[in-house]
Amino acid sequence: MAEGDLDARVENIGTHDEIGSLALDVNTMTARLRHHVERLAAEATTRQKFEHDLSIARDIQRGLLPVHRPSLPGYDLAGWSKPADQTGGDYYDWQTLPSGNTAITLADVTGHGIGPALVTAVCRAYARATFPNGADVGRVLDQINDLLCDDLQSERFVTFVVALLEPTTHTVRLLSAGHGPLLLYRAAQDCVESFIAHNIPFGLFQNLGYGPPSILEMRPGDTLVLITDGFFEWPNPKGEQFGIQKVEVAIRAAASRSADELIQHLYTEVTCFAEDAPQLDDLTAVVLKRVKET
Repeated sequence: MAEGDLDARVENIGTHDEIGSLALDVNTMTARLRHHVERLAAEATTRQKFEHDLSIARDIQRGLLPVHRPSLPGYDLAGWSKPADQTGGDYYDWQTLPSGNTAITLADVTGHGIGPALVTAVCRAYARATFPNGADVGRVLDQINDLLCDDLQSERFVTFVVALLEPTTHTVRLLSAGHGPLLLYRAAQDCVESFIAHNIPFGLFQNLGYGPPSILEMRPGDTLVLITDGFFEWPNPKGEQFGIQKVEVAIRAAASRSADELIQHLYTEVTCFAEDAPQLDDLTAVVLKRVKET
């Protein structure tokens, strides 16, 4: 037994004294120990398979995020996502449309993990298939919502926002399905404007009639910031949330930096505030900045 042989037994027990009782106890102990070792080995195998499957799911989900940025002269565009688990319920995307406009999207599915990750993949697929065929951004969101209503269980829903950039006119059509706040830094005034959601999230009711969108004029230095609630709801050890006000302060502090640097500054600020409190929700951000003319 000391050498790991759990099949070892005391054979030919011929007495019923203390020695015989000890021999029977040894046999019982080795049998039970062998059973527990086999159970632990089976659980370890199952856990390894589960972790392997999670790793595959994570790689697939990460592969759905955009790798290349569209050519947008005069603009700086960046996106970033960090799930709370191996897989998450957030995603961002951008898509150049036949009209020459760019659809920049961000979504947050309730919860995080495998289930929400599957929903984000479905939502992304619907958005990518629908936006190229629709000139009216409100009707596009109607179609995506109706499709998701057919798919989702009652406890699932998706907050979604699209910023449709028209680079020739420097305007953004901003429309949100339950996602907010939506933040726009105005360089001339050095202030942050906040927009609330235009309608309720996807997946709750059909035939809602999303729209009309907010029309934003992007002036040089203006920066549109779309984030999920993992940023401003991350609490510190005292239970205090980071909050929207601190998000706006971080945006103003990094307004002169690149879109990538602004996102990283915001992440640094929230993690410093949270100290050693764990990340409880997915973090996703998209920043669109009109570059100042030189």
